[in-house]
Amino acid sequence: MDVFAKEKLSGNGLTIFYDYDSLDANEMLSLTQKMRQFESIFVKVNDHESSVRAKIFTVEEELDFAGHPIIGLAAHLHEESGDLKPREWKIDLNQKSVTVKTKKTDTYFYASMAQGTPEYIRTLTFNEAEEALSALNLSSKNLANYPLEVISTGLPYLIVPITSGIENANIGIGYFEKLLERFGAKFVYIIDILNFEGRTWDNHGSVEDIATGSAAGPTAAFLVKHELALCDSPIIISQGRLLGRPSEIEAYVETKESTVSNIWVSGDVVKVANICFV
Repeated sequence: MDVFAKEKLSGNGLTIFYDYDSLDANEMLSLTQKMRQFESIFVKVNDHESSVRAKIFTVEEELDFAGHPIIGLAAHLHEESGDLKPREWKIDLNQKSVTVKTKKTDTYFYASMAQGTPEYIRTLTFNEAEEALSALNLSSKNLANYPLEVISTGLPYLIVPITSGIENANIGIGYFEKLLERFGAKFVYIIDILNFEGRTWDNHGSVEDIATGSAAGPTAAFLVKHELALCDSPIIISQGRLLGRPSEIEAYVETKESTVSNIWVSGDVVKVANICFV
């Protein structure tokens, strides 16, 4: 599958495996490494077809939550069902269950994932922000006039708001994961607040992600909190341009009585191929 894409060979690639019960964690990790994609998802369809259990792996580890694998899986399940009407799916992960709504489009499917309410974990101090910027090959001249914050809607991201320098950003230190741990973050997400364009990597800086659904929720929460985007209106975040795979992620911050009640992350999904391993 290609997720957050309107045509094949664009957006963020995903492989879906139906080998949840027959593989152990090391085998799932090895298969993900074999496919050389940012993440893969392993699924077990329950007797009630609208409920599935899934495991998500990067090339390094298992994750408790991720965005584009869940959205891609839901679109695939809708195709497999043969139903032309909109559907709703419950996907059970290690620590939480995620609701995804899907509908058929002219090209394939459109899926919307409920990420829940944001958790605002930490605001970095001036010195911490300087340290994080330096580790990302950025400086205070690139920074927007907003704080660096750790926010989670399933995975905690360090949100780094900038107005310039996105092309030059990279992870330039070997202990970046340890640095993020000090701040209570799992990954980093750089967002150009003028163009709503983002970038993120694995924590070694060796693999850049094309489109990151798990980061879109925290990023949308940040943009709304600082009045850079509106509640109850679509927020379009672009990503992948510098990899030659331009992608669009749609986020929607839903409010109830002036409080964020849910964040929806949505995108188009396109099927690439069915593969049989022998």
